Amino acid sequence: MDVKVGRNDPCPCGSGKKYKKCCGVNEVISLTQVLESDIDDLEKQLLHFALRNYGNQIEESFENFQQEYDLNNDDEVKFFEFVHTIWFTLFAKADQGGTILDQFINSELRRIKRPKLKQVVQSWKDARVFFGTIISIEDNSYIIEDLFSSDRLEAVVVTNLEKQYEQNGFFAAILLPFDQKFVFFPAPFDLPSLDSESAAEFIRQAYSESNYDNRNDFMTEFFMELMYDLPEVGAHYEINEMEWTEPIFQEVAEIFQTELEQMGVEQDIIDTGIYLWNLFCHKKQKKIKNPYIYVGALHYFISTFAPMETNYTQKQLAEKYGVSYGSLSSVYRELEDTLAEDLDSYEEDNEDGPVIQMGGSMATERVMQEALEEIKNQDFNNIEEINDFLSKKLVSATSGKLKDDAQSLLYDAFEADGPERYRLAEKALKQNPNLVDAYNILAEDADSLEEAIQMYEKGMWIGQKELGKAFFKENKGHFWLIFETRPFMRAKFNYAMALLELGKPNEAIAQFEELLELNPNDSQGVRYSLFIAYVERGDLQKVGRLLKQFEEDSAQSHYNTLLLELLKNGFSAKAKTLLKTAKENNKFVIPYLNERKRLPKAIPDNYGFGDEDEAIVYADAHLHLWRMIEGLRDWLK
Repeated sequence: MDVKVGRNDPCPCGSGKKYKKCCGVNEVISLTQVLESDIDDLEKQLLHFALRNYGNQIEESFENFQQEYDLNNDDEVKFFEFVHTIWFTLFAKADQGGTILDQFINSELRRIKRPKLKQVVQSWKDARVFFGTIISIEDNSYIIEDLFSSDRLEAVVVTNLEKQYEQNGFFAAILLPFDQKFVFFPAPFDLPSLDSESAAEFIRQAYSESNYDNRNDFMTEFFMELMYDLPEVGAHYEINEMEWTEPIFQEVAEIFQTELEQMGVEQDIIDTGIYLWNLFCHKKQKKIKNPYIYVGALHYFISTFAPMETNYTQKQLAEKYGVSYGSLSSVYRELEDTLAEDLDSYEEDNEDGPVIQMGGSMATERVMQEALEEIKNQDFNNIEEINDFLSKKLVSATSGKLKDDAQSLLYDAFEADGPERYRLAEKALKQNPNLVDAYNILAEDADSLEEAIQMYEKGMWIGQKELGKAFFKENKGHFWLIFETRPFMRAKFNYAMALLELGKPNEAIAQFEELLELNPNDSQGVRYSLFIAYVERGDLQKVGRLLKQFEEDSAQSHYNTLLLELLKNGFSAKAKTLLKTAKENNKFVIPYLNERKRLPKAIPDNYGFGDEDEAIVYADAHLHLWRMIEGLRDWLK
């Protein structure tokens, strides 16, 4: 509220001085204007404080975000880096404990002279993220409506802005308390093309799938992720608005969309399939009698380069859609041949749309093997030409026929199930007895654990011989990045796991440790099995070093850190703190650890972070270790 005061009156800022010697030195202005100007300065000071004292931590956090979301466009990177700095400053935990804002208040509050301003800054600990619409604008004051509660708030922009905001536009913001209203930090982030109801539904859905009991906590924690995802909400292909030369082509697209939506496949992957199918239809005027053959083939084609929770073989998809394996496979090859060149241009034209990625590791290896064989038969002038060729090969994921028929058979075996899997592996081994992965597959069908160990050991021996001693010495430290090492690495890991199961932890540990020396980044997840082996052997010092080497924000990491503390120091004060952190990460683990809940007979094949499936997978592997702690059940209560 604007308050006009006389020059000899007490200054309304609470300093105890006369107004003419305080806020009114130059002219009579409003207290609100003074505070807003001071708040603008303090916002800038807060950001300078954050970057000066926590710049490395902020930068590291943003690099992780940038890598996860593959930010490459310069404007996009600058925008998200700015938003991330603000969000991290207010809400993320700093190295010294508490938030950066907490540290700023503790450090700078004594420098603030105005009591009213001190009170405002202390209230910033109740900062919040906001999603909603702009109802009205008057000067720098906005009336905004919360997307979920429909509450109307007043928020002020204290930073000079060139941008003009429109009423009824959807936006996101970070709000700082300011008396009975709020101040934007620093301004609204508008998303004018986004329908507010679509945004609300998207956030509700994401919240319902999370492990959070409070929507505001969820939105605060995942503000950056929501800011990245929201612009794409509702932005997908409308099949009935696309040009189809025959009604049956549109029918295939509609069935494909319905089927994959029911499976929970992400919309951008479905859109990719629809777009590529439309291209195919314009290139090939097919006479289609059974649309499900094409739906199944398109499903498999998309799965070869786009990540899905469940990957099906061609045979499984043929059974699912009620068509013959031969027909589906034939159409898949036609899709692959026809659309190979379009995948590159599609990714270039849709930088902000669906992202095409390679599928499972075997799919990547197969394409790499094919690419390497093609390189041998082409005349490249320099390394840049080779890299360009490999890049295009990996993105398009085109699959020619390997000259090495035995290796091709082996990749087919990896995709097959049951007896067919082992028949193909045996056939490949007859053609080439040095295929390490053939032993990895055949060991699965061994009659005993001892027989499996012999097969893994033979595979390891062949792999070592093929690679050679000099290769090991030269490439130690980044083994997994070299394509040719992976069969050996798989055999060695399987061999260690089998030794562990056979009750030979010392031998298993030696193998695990060698794997980590060869590949310190641990692409195979060796650390998880090594942790169990160390605990079983009672080597808590190595357990501690392992956890420190691979610090992760996961249920497994948090509960294993707690387990180590309990084994070393019992039910300490630190253990209570670690328990609280672990429960915040995944609350479903505790009922399984105190055995109030029984593990299901079928352990999930995959899980989401923070969900109950993650808790089941963790407890299944680690429960026997927790049973070593006497009095655990009472303590957990």
